[in-house]
Amino acid sequence: MSRGIRFSPIVVDGLDTVFYCWCRIKSSMVDFEESFRVCKPQDFWLFTNEEKRYTEFVSRYVKPAKYITVSLRSRELFRWGVFEVRAKLPRVSGGPMLWFGFELDDLFGGGVIHFMWHCDRGVLKAFAGNFISRVEMNLTRYLPNDISSNYHFYKIVHREGLALWYIDEKLRAMAILGTGSTRESTILYNGNPYTIGFTKDVPSSMLPILLDIDGGDIEKSFEWPDIHPWDLRVSEGNPRTTLYLDLFVDHSDTTLRNHHVEKEIVSAPFPGTLEQKEILFAAEDGGLLIIENFANNQWFEYETVRIEGKKLYSIPIRDKGIMNRIVFKSSVPTKIIESQAILQ
Repeated sequence: MSRGIRFSPIVVDGLDTVFYCWCRIKSSMVDFEESFRVCKPQDFWLFTNEEKRYTEFVSRYVKPAKYITVSLRSRELFRWGVFEVRAKLPRVSGGPMLWFGFELDDLFGGGVIHFMWHCDRGVLKAFAGNFISRVEMNLTRYLPNDISSNYHFYKIVHREGLALWYIDEKLRAMAILGTGSTRESTILYNGNPYTIGFTKDVPSSMLPILLDIDGGDIEKSFEWPDIHPWDLRVSEGNPRTTLYLDLFVDHSDTTLRNHHVEKEIVSAPFPGTLEQKEILFAAEDGGLLIIENFANNQWFEYETVRIEGKKLYSIPIRDKGIMNRIVFKSSVPTKIIESQAILQ
């Protein structure tokens, strides 16, 4: 049975019952650049049970000078896992990269679904894929302004065929996980309210988590402040978790629900690869609802449904296109009552 990762077992049994730890340092041997060392997690992730205020514990995760990487890897693997950490992301000139989320082995071997924060550049990215091919999505535009001074939540949900990244409970990225040779790993949609990517090198369904401090100016020590085991929660997930996605105005953080339409409105796309897909839609007045499929970098009409006003429609999508979206052409200026995609 999965124990998951949470503070209670750590405070009772210790960090090393939950994490492995290894480090990379410069080698002192001729003709060798680096040395790989097995370490103790508690030598680098330092915390107490004292609170500055409720749930704000005294804690820090450090990478000493001369160290290239300090890596914490969970002993447990998580099948279709759910990862969440509450953290401050520090900005430091010459600072390292912080990797957190799911990764089977170093350098993306075996699969990754994680975040990367670059302390020097102030860039947050999401990665999904494997050794051969992976997609890299820039999430910096979605960040609040106070990420270094205040806590925010960073969450990953890994389910069969899809990974999702959240910042403060807002869905900000999705990666369609597949394999084959039909397309390269790429970004399919890059805008608001989220980014959608595709990787052709599917990660393992069972992955441990990592908390890495990597690179930067190794002549200087580095500290990731105010990150405590209490702030980390990881568990196994459901491979067929149902997704209820509000549909948004294309390239906007505005939902179609309650949006006023003069003539025509286009939604942001959503993944089309899951087994079951359904559109819920209703408007005050009638019009045409067009469901479109994405193929070869363009949109094609899949189905057109004539909509009557004040009537809720449930429309299944039976194809397996990479992405779908809707276009609503209203007969008169009107307001959308409901617009949602349900995926499983």
